[in-house]
Amino acid sequence: MRIVLTVIWAIVLFIFTCSVNFNLLIQYHIIDFHLNPHPDWSELLKLDFQWSSNDWVLRKIGHFIGFFVLALLASNFGKYKSAFYWCTIYAALTEILQLFFFRGGRIYDVINDAFGIFLAYLFCLTLFNHSSRRKRNFAHEISSFSNQSKHK
Repeated sequence: MRIVLTVIWAIVLFIFTCSVNFNLLIQYHIIDFHLNPHPDWSELLKLDFQWSSNDWVLRKIGHFIGFFVLALLASNFGKYKSAFYWCTIYAALTEILQLFFFRGGRIYDVINDAFGIFLAYLFCLTLFNHSSRRKRNFAHEISSFSNQSKHK
C-alpha cells in the first residue's frame, strides 16, 4: 500500500509541477500539458525570487511540503534510507521536465525540495531515536521489575 501511495503522490507532484497553468489547475482543476520540444535551458539558472508575492511564497511552501511528504512515504518513515536520495533525484527531474512543458524549472526549487526531503530525514531520525530510546527504557524497566520480583 505504501508503494501505491508513493506512486500516486509522485504523480500528483508531477501534475502540479508540469501542468502548463498552475492557477487554472488550482482554481478550476484543469490539467493541461503542452509539450515544448525546444526548452530554454537557461530557465534553470534564473534567480527570480519574488518574496513579496504571496502566490510565489505559497508555491515554494508547496514544493517543500510536497517533497517532505514524498520522502516520508517513499522511505516508509525512514526505513529505506536510499529513498531520500531517490526523492532528491525526482525533485531534480521534475524541474528539468518542467522546461519541456512550458514551465520554468529552477535550480533553487530543487534546493527547496531537497530541504523538505532533508527535514523528512531528520524527522525520521528523531522519531526512530525517540521510539528506540522508549523501547530500551521499557525493556530496562521490565528487566528491573523481574529482578526485583526474584529477590523478594
